[in-house]
Amino acid sequence: MQLPRTISIAADPQLRMTLVEQFAALGRYALREGRIAAPGEAWPDAAILDEAHCGREALADVRRQGRRTFIVLIADAPKSPPAGVDAVVARPFRFTELVALIDSTPPAGSVGPYRFDAGELRAPSGARLKLTEKESAILARLARAHGAAVSREALLRDVWGYGPNMSTRTLETHIHRLRRKLESSPGRPRWLKTESGGYRLAAREEDAAS
Repeated sequence: MQLPRTISIAADPQLRMTLVEQFAALGRYALREGRIAAPGEAWPDAAILDEAHCGREALADVRRQGRRTFIVLIADAPKSPPAGVDAVVARPFRFTELVALIDSTPPAGSVGPYRFDAGELRAPSGARLKLTEKESAILARLARAHGAAVSREALLRDVWGYGPNMSTRTLETHIHRLRRKLESSPGRPRWLKTESGGYRLAAREEDAAS
């Protein structure tokens, strides 16, 4: 599965509508308007914020939580990126400038040393491990969380469409199968971690060793 880059856009209505239409026309982005992320939502790969809609304390909180959302600020004049911001574009700007910035961020489609793409895991050696549709969907949902835990309920909802309080072992069965493909020691998972009430992907080598 090729993971689209998820983008959050917060700007005045006219600019937001224009940007949404332009990104949608390219066909390779999943768009989210307004806030960066609400509680329980996956954090986007990138956020485009109009300076007038930029909550500095909210951005600082994003960074304190270790979120890796790439944040682009649209400003009225050239300036250095303020705290919590990765890049600044000054008005007037070209849409291609925004696209280049968004595309320069690392894709979400990697799991530890593996590349996650087109329904398979590709090892550094070049070996390919095929994934089922549900296995791909689970990894896609976890990858979009950028290392944060995703609850069991959220996975059952987003991957299977199940409602709350659904009693099933389907998710656990799929996690077990994924670990057999991902992990050298499935009983001691390095990349696909169990958290209280859910699961997460280790975001980096140090995290995997913890």
